[in-house]
Parts: sequence; structure tokens; C-alpha cells
Amino acid sequence: MPTKQNIDLISQDCKNQMYEKFYINFITAVSRQLLEDLAQATIESDSVARVEKIFDQYLSFCMLEQNLFTVSAYDAQTCSYYALNRPDAKDADIEHCINAITDSVFSLFVTLRELPVIRCPKGNAAEIVAERLEKKMRDARRDPKSELFKDQAITSFQRPLLIILDRNMDICSTLHHTWTYQALIHDLFNLYLNRCKVEVEEKVKNYDLGPDDQFWSKNKGKPFPEVADAVHVELEACRAAEQEIKRLKDVMGGGDSAQSANDQIANTVSSLPELMERKKRVDMHINIATALSDCIRARNLDKFFEVEEKIMTKTTLEESVLDTLKNPNVGTTEDKLRLFIIYYLSTSDLPDNELQQYIDTLQEAGCDTSCIEYLAKLKSVSSLNAPAQPKLTSSSGSYSSMSNMFKYVKQSSKFMMEGVKSLVVGHRKLPVTRTVDCLSELKQTPETDGFMALDPKIYRKTENLLPALKNTFNDIYVFVVGGGSYVEYQNLMTYAEQHPDKRIVYGSSEMMDSKNFLEQLTKLGSASS
Repeated sequence: MPTKQNIDLISQDCKNQMYEKFYINFITAVSRQLLEDLAQATIESDSVARVEKIFDQYLSFCMLEQNLFTVSAYDAQTCSYYALNRPDAKDADIEHCINAITDSVFSLFVTLRELPVIRCPKGNAAEIVAERLEKKMRDARRDPKSELFKDQAITSFQRPLLIILDRNMDICSTLHHTWTYQALIHDLFNLYLNRCKVEVEEKVKNYDLGPDDQFWSKNKGKPFPEVADAVHVELEACRAAEQEIKRLKDVMGGGDSAQSANDQIANTVSSLPELMERKKRVDMHINIATALSDCIRARNLDKFFEVEEKIMTKTTLEESVLDTLKNPNVGTTEDKLRLFIIYYLSTSDLPDNELQQYIDTLQEAGCDTSCIEYLAKLKSVSSLNAPAQPKLTSSSGSYSSMSNMFKYVKQSSKFMMEGVKSLVVGHRKLPVTRTVDCLSELKQTPETDGFMALDPKIYRKTENLLPALKNTFNDIYVFVVGGGSYVEYQNLMTYAEQHPDKRIVYGSSEMMDSKNFLEQLTKLGSASS
């Protein structure tokens, strides 16, 4: 990282002649001032000849998956939702945060050698990032000494679309109790850099979940009950392979059958490493799924998911939110606070006396309600009410609660799901997905009518670029300033699966779980009071 401290360390190494030659690589562009500091230090120590080359690698982003990235871990806390919105933030702190986000997205597109059309809403941090990014890209393209963006791909007829959004456009999705495998792990086991910690038999185990795990790649976006079934199928397949090896051993003894068995065993032995690795993966997912089901039962998370879905789709509730909050046997204080925030932000007009009744109930349950004051101010100035969704029907893929719920798959997976409702999850588009659909297809809707359009390929900034946009976009990059969630990411991936011609990449300043986001909201509420 090009910081003053690192420049001083490099200068000291040059002075001490630690290496014969120095090839210095910075993950992002180094400033002229720091370069001059390095040059001055090497001149003073007579070590200029040792510095062979200096490279700007433009790697200030972290790819978690093929279609998912964040700013580098070095800047994650600097670019958090709290850092961007705290009332006592200094101009220098906000400037550093905006620059870090801009550098990260800029680095991504330098690596891709692509110059996107940029869309963003007006009047928030997303607009500032978009304008800084447009200027940075335009300046790099115009600089005769720069090779950035001077590539044949830039002149391609099909250009990518970059949509920059602000976290405040949709608070609810980040707090929503989820029902899909990857998002559940992130919510309950703090999935960070594709690693989660799970308690197994009173011991904490670290599990890495990456693209080399075929089961994970195939099932991470599926509803948890379907994953439980898939784990059972994988386990049975491993058991069948083990039984086949035992059978072959039993028939060994002589004759043609023995020779055939020997040939089959030779083939089987060659596949043993793959079988052992597969069995190891299955055991890992059994442990994770078992721990998830324990958490779901203990906290009644299936009930919270169902209630929140009904709130956000304006569906009639079987039990009032207040009754759910008063029930001491349902959920933790965190679960209840998340449910109320979603209800509060999804309700257009909640009288003050009713609001106070909810706050009193939450406080009696042991909840810290500091965040509500911050959200009330945010709601009053930014129209945070969740837009009404059309009621979902079975034909559109709605979720439904089944009586006598889990068709308890097979006996081996029943232990995971016993006492958990089976919810058929629909494909309701979240606000970020609706925005992507509208902007990529050039649809005119109230949600996106006020969005700016910026094009760094045009040498002079144009006030109204919209009339020039004639073609729809198939390569789409989405970046959420202030933090993203796996709920949004999976919702976008589901949309991409339904539109095979589209490729969507999702990015954010950090991937927040609900606990972390609640903590940031609480700090903001305490600071606002």
C-alpha cells in the first residue's frame, strides 16, 4: 500500500542494502509526493541504482468469488456504513473514505480493461463516488503517458454498465432474516473472506468455502431445506462408493470374477483421493447444516423470515408484530429488533403513540433501541419507506408456508430439519435487483427516473447523457456504497440465471452481516441523540 510508513520502510531497506535490486509493486497508484520522498531518500543513501522498477498494480479490491468483490480488507473499516454516516465525521475522514472506494472500483476496471457507462442516484455518497470515478477514468484516458484504458476492448460496441448505489436506498434487505445457505452462514457464522467458524461437538472449527468445493458452488444460493436434501444425497453417494469397494474385496479370490474384481478395484483405487476429498467436504457441510438447523430451531428463524417476507410484500399477518415481539420464547433481542426495523421502515405512517409502544416492548425484552432514533431521522429526510410489492402468487414463484411442514426428506437429513418450517422461497426482486433490471433494459420507472448517467469515454462532461443511451446492457457491475449483503448478491445471481444473456458482478465497500450492521446503526443512534 502506498503510505508514508511503507515508503519509509522501503527507503530504510535501500539504505541498508538489504537486496541487490528492488522491484517495488504498489497495489494502487502511488502519489507524486510519495515518489519524490522515495527518490530523495535513495539519493541521500546513494542507493538509486538499486531501484530497478516501480509498478502500480491497481489491485485495491478483493475478489471473494467470480461475481463478487469488496474494497481491500485494508480499507474495509475506513469505508464502513458508520464511517460514512457518523455525525462527527471530519471532512478528511469522509474524503479518505470516498477516495478509497473510488480507487477500488477504478482498480477493478483497470484490471478488466473496460470503460463503463456509469449510473447513480443523486444527492448521496453514491453520486460523489460516481463523479470522482468518472473524472479519474477520463483523466487516465486522456493522459498521453498512461496506457490505462487504451485497449481494443474499450472501443467495443458492447460496453459494461456500472451502477453505483447507496446503502440507504434499502436498509431492510440487509437486516432481513434469510433462508438461503450462503446468506444464512454469513448471518449466523460470520462468513468472512470465504471462511466461517462453526462449533462442532463443543469445538470451534474453521471451514473454507470456495470455488473448488463443487457442492458449495452448486448449492450456496439454494434455500436451506433443499441444501439439507442435497447433503443427504451426497452422503448416500459416498456410502454407496464405500460399499462398492467392500463388495469388490469380498469377491476377490480366483477365477474370472476375481480378475474382473481386481480390474475394478484398480480403477477404484485410482479414484480414492477424489472420494476421500468428497467425503471430507460432505462431512464439513453436514456439520455446518447441523449447526444451522440448531440455530434456526433455537431462535425460530423460519418464523422471522416468514413474517418479514409478508411485511415487505404487504401480505396479511397471522399474528401482529407486537405480539411476536412480546413472545419471550421466540428469537433473541437481535432478531426482534431486526423484525421491528423492517416493519417500521416498511410502514408508511406509524403514529407516535404506537411507535412508543413498540419501543417500550423492545426495551422490556432487553433490546438497545438507540438505532431507532437514527432511522427515524433518516426516514423523515429520505423517504425510506419500502415500496409496495405486488402480492406474489404461486405461479410467480411465491413462498408459502406448508402445514405439517417438512416433508422430512430421508431419515439421515431429518435430524437437521426436525421442528423447522419448510418455506418455498420465491424470487421476489429486491430494490437493487429492480434497479438493475430497469437501468440495464433502459426502462422508465419512478425508481430510476432521477438517476444520473455519466460516461468517462466522452472527453467533455455531458449534463444529459440519457438520450445517447440506445442499447441495453448485458455486462452489469453493481457497487453499493456503505456495505452490501449476501441476500442482495444471491438475489442478483438468481436474476442473472433467469436472464442468461446478462452477466452481473456485485461489489460493496464491505459485506455486512446483520449483527454488524445493527451495531453500526446503534452507534449512529447513540451519536445522534
